[in-house]
Amino acid sequence: MSAARTGRLGRLLSSAGGAVTVQFVTAGGSLLVQALAARTLGASGYGAYALLFAVLVMITSVQTSWVGDTLTVYDRFDPRVRGALIWSVLGTVVLGAAVGAAVSLAMGVAGAAGTGLFALLVALWLVNETGRRIFTARMEFWRLTANDAWYLLITLATLGASLALGAAASVELLLAAMCAGCAASIILARLRLPAAEYARAPLRGTALREIAGFAWWRSIQAGVRPTALLAARLMIAGFASTAALAGVEAARLLLAPAMTFVNGAGWFLLGDFAKAEREGAPMRAAQAVRACALMAGIALVLSLGGILLVDWLGPLVTGGSFAVDRVALLGWGVYAVCFACTLPLASLATARKRSRSVFAIRGAEAATGLAVLTALLATDPGRAAAAPYCLGAGGLVSAALLWRMLRRGDPPRRAAAYSARTQPPATSRSRTRPAASSGDSAEVSRVRSASSGTS
Repeated sequence: MSAARTGRLGRLLSSAGGAVTVQFVTAGGSLLVQALAARTLGASGYGAYALLFAVLVMITSVQTSWVGDTLTVYDRFDPRVRGALIWSVLGTVVLGAAVGAAVSLAMGVAGAAGTGLFALLVALWLVNETGRRIFTARMEFWRLTANDAWYLLITLATLGASLALGAAASVELLLAAMCAGCAASIILARLRLPAAEYARAPLRGTALREIAGFAWWRSIQAGVRPTALLAARLMIAGFASTAALAGVEAARLLLAPAMTFVNGAGWFLLGDFAKAEREGAPMRAAQAVRACALMAGIALVLSLGGILLVDWLGPLVTGGSFAVDRVALLGWGVYAVCFACTLPLASLATARKRSRSVFAIRGAEAATGLAVLTALLATDPGRAAAAPYCLGAGGLVSAALLWRMLRRGDPPRRAAAYSARTQPPATSRSRTRPAASSGDSAEVSRVRSASSGTS
């Protein structure tokens, strides 16, 4: 194996390891905060917090798919694309905060102070998420890991200091601590990212309409899964109670490592698939299928670990204030494995700019699962544990449909092999962009010169 290929393989392995590690750091921090919520707020309080957090995840999924996936798949240093991204960030942050406040009021799980803090948290979270996706586009996952660890440290320190000073444990306190962590992470990202990532661009004549065709379908496609989870949580709380929701949510927390791994691998795969498309060496559906098999196997092992350790981990998470729903625990294992079978294929379709087709497939899967869950809960509210089974099992059908669609668009084998052989291991842009270097300076000059020539 040549030195160039060995070096490229090393970079890929390092990036993949960083992509998975950052997800574990992020999810580990979320797990700690949610475990503290479960131990201090009780079943009803934790159920309310789980609903707010589900809304945050849903809004973030939509925003980061519009902004984050666009700057990953498209050239974010192109002045017209860059101008569209600036408008997109501003619009989604304002709209996201407004939607968060409206949904919080509609659910009635927080007072005026809690709703205000939640709207602020949504705004800060989306700004922070934009910085996180810039790290992702640069394939700097280890730097992103450090940034996420800083968020976790400040959040926990704020929470711990407040409790030590006598503040009462509440949903509002948790939201305030998360706001502090997000603000600290935003500042750190601004200091650590190179100037090229913050260069200005003309706000007239942008490519907003051009990228909207991709970003719109991609954002609503990415929002299908968290929206379905939010709808399922609302149905459980409505048909049963927030206490029943707490048992199902605690089961999900125990299997968070499996779903965290899948999410982290998905982040890496989308960036790698998109890079291959740009470099003229597109991936084939068979490569995505192999990634599905590997990810599903690892998700299965991680899920079995959480299931077998429930007697020890359950009281640690809940503090003994309520019980983990063991039927739901098995269901979240099914959900994680089915999710792993779908995500690589969806990532490849996204890299090929087939977001609309992915949305149609995933939307039908989610709608069917929610319809079945609604019928079960309407018949017997005690069937809340069926939620992960209803939402996860359809993933296998979606995976088969995605594979069939991708195979039809596969590049010819000979052409793909030729491109792979003739394509250099790394373009000049991919070598310079991960670090603040002359390549970044060139991009800044290109953007600024375009800005100065545009009225």
